[in-house]
Amino acid sequence: MKIEILEKRDNALRFILEGVDVTFANSLRRTIVGDVPTFAIDEVEFYENDSALFDEIIAHRLAMIPLTTPVDRFELDALDLDEYIVTLSLEAEGPGMVYSGDLKSDDPDIKPANPNIPIIKLAEGQRLVFNAYAKLGRGKDHAKWQPGFAYYKYLTKLYVSKETPKWNTLKKIAKRRKLPIEENENELIITTLKSFYLPREFDQYMGTLIREEIIPNTFVFTVESNGELPVEEIVSIALKILMRKSDKFISELHKLGE
Repeated sequence: MKIEILEKRDNALRFILEGVDVTFANSLRRTIVGDVPTFAIDEVEFYENDSALFDEIIAHRLAMIPLTTPVDRFELDALDLDEYIVTLSLEAEGPGMVYSGDLKSDDPDIKPANPNIPIIKLAEGQRLVFNAYAKLGRGKDHAKWQPGFAYYKYLTKLYVSKETPKWNTLKKIAKRRKLPIEENENELIITTLKSFYLPREFDQYMGTLIREEIIPNTFVFTVESNGELPVEEIVSIALKILMRKSDKFISELHKLGE
């Protein structure tokens, strides 16, 4: 397996994954989305709520606020989760907007990843008081525990014959999308590191003057973090979880053979 980093930002990572088949690529995607644990609010105990929203609606909003998850304190690649509980409390009175940053955590390492997420607007005299309890969980149990998004596409090359009418239009589009372009006397070769959609006027030339080649066992992978974990840690933890699951499966197979 070979990985080539194409782009890295604070909350996103795009890379080429080479030397694996589609089953592994999809397993990695599913592990990232469904098995990498994060902290999320799971229960809320309300003491006062004079706002315009029911307790259940506010609790749902709280559950979807990404909470920072310290990698160094928890074994996030373990198959069993720690039962550590964090309390995030709030006591607010209107008028004014209540934001995620107003939540007070009893663990400074576990707090809203973004302090500017609006929770509710309180009118004059309205009060909101509660304790919210967060714990580790996995996205396969509820979306609130998903660390982000992961998706991939086959790496392909688009070969455009220069006999194609207005072929230069495709070259301009590819340049605008910042895609690698090769050009010779007869054709234009576009490597689709990002999604590349042909304008409808070129549909009639697909398979004749324009052809697409899928690069075998090579995928362009994109991972985006919600803020709970650094994006590179999400990928690293997912790979460790896959390895542990594989080891456990092999161990169970050996037991059957004994």
